[in-house]
Amino acid sequence: MIRPFDWRDLALLRRVRDRGLCLDAQLAFTRGPHILGNALREALAPGRSACTLVARPEGDGIAALGQFVQRGEEPHAKLAFLGPVEALEQDIGGQLLDALAHVAGERGAHNLIADVDESSPAFEGLRRAGFAIYARQRVWRLADQREALTPPDAVWRMEAPHDGHAIRSLYLNLVPGLVQQVEPSPSRTAGGLVYWREGELLGYLDVERGPRGIWVHPYFHPAVEHIERLLAGLLALLHPEDRRPLFVCVRSYQSWLNDPLARLGFEPWVDQAVMVKRLTAAVRRPALAALPAIEGTRPEPTAPFSPMERGEIANFRRQCMG
Repeated sequence: MIRPFDWRDLALLRRVRDRGLCLDAQLAFTRGPHILGNALREALAPGRSACTLVARPEGDGIAALGQFVQRGEEPHAKLAFLGPVEALEQDIGGQLLDALAHVAGERGAHNLIADVDESSPAFEGLRRAGFAIYARQRVWRLADQREALTPPDAVWRMEAPHDGHAIRSLYLNLVPGLVQQVEPSPSRTAGGLVYWREGELLGYLDVERGPRGIWVHPYFHPAVEHIERLLAGLLALLHPEDRRPLFVCVRSYQSWLNDPLARLGFEPWVDQAVMVKRLTAAVRRPALAALPAIEGTRPEPTAPFSPMERGEIANFRRQCMG
């Protein structure tokens, strides 16, 4: 049986919260899964951004708990938590994933997204549940050496409302169309950083800050120069007493950023597949509609004409036959 989380499931939640996976990388590295808080808020006010479902088998078996988060009116939902991990090896895990996808679709999400390590036992379980790989990403981590990397001048500035069009244009030019179908442009929370040169936006950093760390998703134009100085310039904007680790997420279509990050002292933290389950399908059929300028009218001649005489028709045929 699969049903929404309620107060009867508090004991189950406490048992599985340390035995599951947070499948939203940004959430995991900035705030942690927060499954308890999200589940309680959802129980008090159903229909909010998070949805928590509980799967309990009829007989003997593993009880499981899953949660997705949908922020605002975004057309996608992120799979935030699934546990325990061993439930994915049984039918109950697949049933729970199907139920989460169904509820996400009812709430208007077009896609359900999960960030998962390909060596994780959850990877095959997600594939069996209909998730497919749309991109890959490597998360880099920097905990120390910030003072040594801080450059004398900062080249970034905080984004402003008038940067919105340029940010979206940079996103559309960099991100493959397949990924754009399942993941929208940066959320524009006014916390990002922009780099302009000679009137052109060449870099944008989508930044999310949380108690556990700082998450950066970079977008760099291939023509950008001095990439190491630009990445080090990010460190100049961090408070010197802020000891939270810095995480930089590099998608496979910008893998050329990996070497500069390694030279700056970042260490590769985790390699993940971005897996997506499509909750909508395109319907292709002809759309029949009357053309108001044509339907119900007869064509009017634009030039006078007269019927051809028989002799003229014969001459015309001879000319056509050579």
